[in-house]
Amino acid sequence: MRVIALRVISSRTVGVEFLGTSITSGGDGSDLDTRGTEWLASNPHMKFYNARRGYVRCLLTHDQMRTDYRIVPFVTQSGAPVSTRASFVVENGRPGAQADTA
Repeated sequence: MRVIALRVISSRTVGVEFLGTSITSGGDGSDLDTRGTEWLASNPHMKFYNARRGYVRCLLTHDQMRTDYRIVPFVTQSGAPVSTRASFVVENGRPGAQADTA
């Protein structure tokens, strides 16, 4: 799962892309894997990466889009608790995604 603010180097932000992983493919996953370390190092516009299994929950209003990255610690057995790993908000009239720490 990752969040990317799309922009050309030394220009303004023109969009935001939210990506999610599958809920079960690839085993239990992890917070940060080798791919994530490489992607974050080579893409300064990337704001978040997590390799846990889960889904993306979005809430859209006229004023904002809120995206919650919901994860489970394991998929190899039943009963995994669901938690929110990270949340981001894109506000109407404000370019880019902002981490929501509330």
